[in-house]
Amino acid sequence: MVEVKKVEDAEQTKKYGVEVGTALLVYDFVLVTEQAARELRQSKAEEAMAGYGGKFKFVDDLPVPDVD
Repeated sequence: MVEVKKVEDAEQTKKYGVEVGTALLVYDFVLVTEQAARELRQSKAEEAMAGYGGKFKFVDDLPVPDVD
């Protein structure tokens, strides 16, 4: 999530090399494990493929038609 604030004091102007009133983006992020990213990617792919019907399998984390 990103929050837009303004640089408000002299310490911030020195720290960032900008003028008072300049927009300042404040954000927080979380690093996830490779396994968590893979599970989320597969889950989202399954959701997207559900509307197409038919069978599919995952090869290298990508959905492909299962024609066997």
